[in-house]
Amino acid sequence: MKKISLSFAAILVTSTLSFAQVSKAFKINYAILYSTEQTDDVQEAPVSIYEAYVNKDKIKVVSTSGDSEESVFLVKKNEEQSVILYPGLAKYVVKENELSPHEIKLIPNQTKIIAGYPCKLAQIEIPVSEDNEENSTLSIWYSDKLPATYWEGFELFKKIPGAVLQLTTPLGMNMVAQSVVDSQLDEKDFIVPEDYEQVASIDEEEEDSTASNQIAENLYLFEDAATNLVGLEDSEQKAIVPAQYLYIAPFVGDLSVVQYKNEKYGAIDLTGKTIIPFQYDYLGYDDQLGQLVFGLNEKYGVMDKAGKILIAANYEMISFINGGYAVFQMKDKYGILNQAGKIVVPATYSYISENNSTHFVSIENDKYNLAEIKTNKIIAPAFDFISITEEPALFLASKDGKYGYLDGQGKIAIPFIYSGATAFSDGVASVSLDNSDDVILINTKGERVEIDAAAEAAESI
Repeated sequence: MKKISLSFAAILVTSTLSFAQVSKAFKINYAILYSTEQTDDVQEAPVSIYEAYVNKDKIKVVSTSGDSEESVFLVKKNEEQSVILYPGLAKYVVKENELSPHEIKLIPNQTKIIAGYPCKLAQIEIPVSEDNEENSTLSIWYSDKLPATYWEGFELFKKIPGAVLQLTTPLGMNMVAQSVVDSQLDEKDFIVPEDYEQVASIDEEEEDSTASNQIAENLYLFEDAATNLVGLEDSEQKAIVPAQYLYIAPFVGDLSVVQYKNEKYGAIDLTGKTIIPFQYDYLGYDDQLGQLVFGLNEKYGVMDKAGKILIAANYEMISFINGGYAVFQMKDKYGILNQAGKIVVPATYSYISENNSTHFVSIENDKYNLAEIKTNKIIAPAFDFISITEEPALFLASKDGKYGYLDGQGKIAIPFIYSGATAFSDGVASVSLDNSDDVILINTKGERVEIDAAAEAAESI
């Protein structure tokens, strides 16, 4: 890995034993929509484009557009630099944080509700082009109830006193927050993988254009210049799949989610054979679980990778089936289904962040609660943070600024004495004490583990 500036060293620690601390955050899902010339009302189905995770200290923004330069923007707000990861290229760029030169005008007495949050209006004028003296006015709706959120290409948002939830252009293109939910940011998310190469700019890289379009072994994207549709070819430029898709996602295992020219989603295998028909409004794939979340008529369900429906599309939102259960949303409330689609926890919770085979974590009024699935009973209420770990009966939690671990009964299993801690993985967690930069490894009993004895387990953390 090339050398980087020291001012950003805290983000780029690559040791497998590095301490990682989890903090609360908001997750904002952005999509592109189009409106008529006379109104801001959207007219077409949204196209997901960004997932932003933000709190008062950090921002992580993931591009979800599915192009070959999909990126992950990372910044700590008190740092002078940001990092942009390009997973498809195994490269990253370090950039100086700069303010946009454009002036923001805050418009009084203008409000609207977006994604459940009250928003205020700001406007900005930018030149139409370098050769044109005319300006174009952008309308920005923001909520000061959420932390400021900005990323590469949207530096002007840094001047907005809150999170932008809608950006409207004179051409009727809107970037709109589809949802805002409680989530989390992990310090380890801000670690650049050791095998990534630092480059000055992706645009300046003299790379083989074919290689940059590789989405599987010996499979490359190509575009039909006449139709702008994409297909697949091999390294000899022999067409494997004709150019008939709006986009083809990189293969995960032996499956790629694709959007057909009729704008419907389906999936193909490595030979280009259709394995999920092109009839869905949305598809999301989890290779480890072998499941897809699918959308039909603004409702969501779950299927397996062979296309067998596991849970019908009857819900406003649904997660993958994990530990035999899936989280669902109905009428803005959350509950839990079993894998047969039967409701086992009614939709009465404001938000359910995650679950395993026995427990789930709910969030009410910014407080985290640990509950049992079987009894639908909260056994550990009102924590600052709770997260499920690989150990089914140990839960990472935080209260009053200290971290510790709860057991399956909601009792303290490992004392709340740490200034930071990670979830257990392979029987080991890393913790940190006040006034110390040292990383301590502990086992599931809370006993300190020497690094030599834990090295093999630590490689997977």
